[in-house]
Amino acid sequence: MGDVPMITHVFHIHQHDWLVKAYINSDDSDADLILGELWSVGADMDTMREAFRNLRGGYKNTGLTYTSRWYRTTILVVSESTSAEEFFNSLVHEISHAKTHICEYLGIDLTSEEASYFSGGLARDLFPHVKHLLCEDCRNKITECHCEH
Repeated sequence: MGDVPMITHVFHIHQHDWLVKAYINSDDSDADLILGELWSVGADMDTMREAFRNLRGGYKNTGLTYTSRWYRTTILVVSESTSAEEFFNSLVHEISHAKTHICEYLGIDLTSEEASYFSGGLARDLFPHVKHLLCEDCRNKITECHCEH
């Protein structure tokens, strides 16, 4: 997927006044932009060092999620992946972290229906932007997915 640029999507969870910034299909050339975002929402030096290693390492099938309660912002990153299955695995993994972070900061029981709605809402909001990465045939094309899956 080296020719497909990183997908950036920002959305607002209005009922909780929370911002989510998603960086999907990132590679090492996107590291400075993502590190700048982490820094801008107050990530500490340990987080920055770990993110630097992860982002600059050019690893595939990875991601990271950082949440700032003070800026009410979650940064969600999913790197390039080696297959549609690995992409889906990384995306679901990072959505799970985002849900956990946001719910903990808002005092929402992680076993509640409301917490589950967070996961579903994040997936729903990201789907139109990442659907072409969920289809192995479409992943290999530069254009948006037009498959009937």
